[in-house]
Amino acid sequence: MHELPVQSAIVSPKPGSTTELDDLEVKGFAWSGGGRGIVRVDVSIDEGKTWITAELSDGKDQCYNRAWAWTFWEASVPVPAELQGKEFTVLCRAVDSAYSTQPERPEPLWNLRGLNCNCWHRVPIRHQE
Repeated sequence: MHELPVQSAIVSPKPGSTTELDDLEVKGFAWSGGGRGIVRVDVSIDEGKTWITAELSDGKDQCYNRAWAWTFWEASVPVPAELQGKEFTVLCRAVDSAYSTQPERPEPLWNLRGLNCNCWHRVPIRHQE
């Protein structure tokens, strides 16, 4: 392996957590191999039907093709009425400076050792009214 694919991960909220907030604060990090920087991270709570663009913070100003550090991000995602009081999954996906993005599912990436699986990160949570 000479390069790693674009990846992103959610660090907050934690898997299985419960929230009462009507605006869900989602935080995480993203990175890509080959020195490519992160240009966008999207967050969804409706299985990818709609996406909110996250705000990039630390790491967003790395030099072009010399981006070796994580890029941190955060997004405030409104919880619609139809998801309030229910379980749902928070998703994130990143795009790098070559406009490579993460695939939705792991099946096209399958390999015996599970290497380089960079599909959308999923975190199940519950909204409590």
